[in-house]
Amino acid sequence: MAVPHEILEAARVDGAGHLRILFSVVAPITQPAIVTMALLSIVSKWNEFLWPLIVTNTTDMRTLPIGVFWLRNSEGLANWGVVMAGSLFLIVPVLITFLFAQRAIVEGMTAGAVKG
Repeated sequence: MAVPHEILEAARVDGAGHLRILFSVVAPITQPAIVTMALLSIVSKWNEFLWPLIVTNTTDMRTLPIGVFWLRNSEGLANWGVVMAGSLFLIVPVLITFLFAQRAIVEGMTAGAVKG
């Protein structure tokens, strides 16, 4: 909805069809928003705790956040070195995903800042 109508009209005048406008005009303009939304969705699904805890019935099916929680609660003592190592397994995939998506996010933030 934030794509200017003038750009879409110019593409129509040039003879582009609906799919051509979508893939050649709208998708490059909205790429930073799409990448940001995908990254937020990935992070929220990766860190989900309550729903996998309710749905899974064996320890083999549990997700990483639940595993880190059980590491902390096992035997009443917290071995913080093991908990931090488990937390590293939670953080690294999200960090790698962000590093791949960072270029598109930064381009989207700076697109309106440069005039010319």
